[in-house]
Amino acid sequence: MTPSGSMRVQRLKRRASAVKTARAEVASKAVGYVRVSSEEQAASGFGLATQEAAIRAFAASQGYELLEVVTDAGVSGATRPAERDGFRRIVDLAEEGAFSVLLVWKFDRLARQIVYAVTAANDLQERHGVQLRSVTEPIDTATPMGRTVFAILAGMAEQERQVITERTFLGRREKASRGGFAGGSAPLGYRKDRQGGLVEDQEASGTVRRIFAMKAEGATLQAIANCFNSEGIPTARGGKWWPATVRYILDNPKYRGQVEYLFRWNGSESHIVRPGTHAVIVENA
Repeated sequence: MTPSGSMRVQRLKRRASAVKTARAEVASKAVGYVRVSSEEQAASGFGLATQEAAIRAFAASQGYELLEVVTDAGVSGATRPAERDGFRRIVDLAEEGAFSVLLVWKFDRLARQIVYAVTAANDLQERHGVQLRSVTEPIDTATPMGRTVFAILAGMAEQERQVITERTFLGRREKASRGGFAGGSAPLGYRKDRQGGLVEDQEASGTVRRIFAMKAEGATLQAIANCFNSEGIPTARGGKWWPATVRYILDNPKYRGQVEYLFRWNGSESHIVRPGTHAVIVENA
């Protein structure tokens, strides 16, 4: 055995040295990540351009070479980072060893749920040696204390998200209890008005009435679907008709002037059936 150790140890040392050299080469290279949901941009004004400008200014002040600013536009912070196209680009660059610092406007741009945010940050750090830095929050996730504070901030962001989610749920339930349309896509035959309610779509409502009339005359679900497909009549989503599509329309109480919702929240369940405030498309169905 040589004084420097076995061949295996020498190979490990050379590999470690190569990794160290490679990391030194990208130590000053950074990538920016910006994300905003449509609702956030409308409410706060802190859109993609604002976030990117802050990241570019911070990178210049810190002497980072900013390789790229990756964007996830109109993406909720409640989604897992790995499920976003933009963030997958971040991971690809990290796997290539292209950069060592990920810059975000705020840590909640990564994710609002603490488990997603912390997991994504830890994976970047442990697997690729990439540090996460916020340009508005002076926390260094390369240190144990910084990671602890980051987790606290991520937890606060998650709490905020839960409060917003609860308010949204309570608002939807209250609206449904008053006979209002409580969210989701407008059914075929309706469209949404500016207040989020339903108004009749005169052209599409004729298709709905025809479905109920054909069913009353004895037509099967398959026959109705075949008829509409052959005539090129689109579904609500513009796709093909199936028996299940026809059944869904026949079973939807909104066409009869009612709203029906099943709300589940924190283990509780609320089944609401009320006369709706929207127009009736099918009478006595």
